Amino acid sequence: MSAVRFDYWGERVLVTGAAGLIGRALVARFTECGADVVAVDCDADGLKAFRHVPRVTTVVGDLAREEVADDVFARLHRAGGLDVLVNNAAITEVRTPFIDIGTALWDEVVAANLRSAYLLSVRAVRYWREAGRGGVIINMSSPGGSRAHDDQAAYDVTKAALEALARAIAVELGGQGVRANCIAPASVVGDVRPATDLPSGRTTAPEEVADAALFLASPAAAQLNGHVLRVDGGLHARLRTDPSQEQQRDGGRLA
Repeated sequence: MSAVRFDYWGERVLVTGAAGLIGRALVARFTECGADVVAVDCDADGLKAFRHVPRVTTVVGDLAREEVADDVFARLHRAGGLDVLVNNAAITEVRTPFIDIGTALWDEVVAANLRSAYLLSVRAVRYWREAGRGGVIINMSSPGGSRAHDDQAAYDVTKAALEALARAIAVELGGQGVRANCIAPASVVGDVRPATDLPSGRTTAPEEVADAALFLASPAAAQLNGHVLRVDGGLHARLRTDPSQEQQRDGGRLA
């Protein structure tokens, strides 16, 4: 269990992509801190992990479909509303050179990673406006939101778009108490292991990403809006990501 402590008792949190590594950590950390969580994923088997977890309601569905988004918000209305939306759902495993990406694959990635976030975010802000209150949106971005991976053009485009979406919501709705930020984690592979391409020397634990979400959703981050929080072990700060490939010159100084 993480040593980080936040109080979310009485709050309602929606987590998408809940069956994945980061999704499971998000659900666990928010519930540990007292929140009631709606965990959504199209992976019915993966959601079974929450079957006996207190304060977790699971929903199986494709959030890129409007009727699923409507159903989720109908459930939230019946349960008392929504305080925090975490747009974590994504297709991450596609590795296809841009020149070979077909329209169907492109649309599939965009629907899962971006359309789903739009459908839930616009419903969330409309709900908060009608309720006369604010709320928090957290989009799960990636280093690919600002730098390109090899053979992941569609994925990177959606992550950049999620960052742009957070900025747009922050600018348009910040005065109404709505905050929208992003987390850009790197090298979340399960158990922490050594990683020579990260300045920290290790990969990122899913729980560390979840702790960042707890912070961004809390009053401690009240003045953070339209921000990208990089939980990447220093990856974004490094000029080159693979020290073994760095060229040297002039007696050992880095090129």
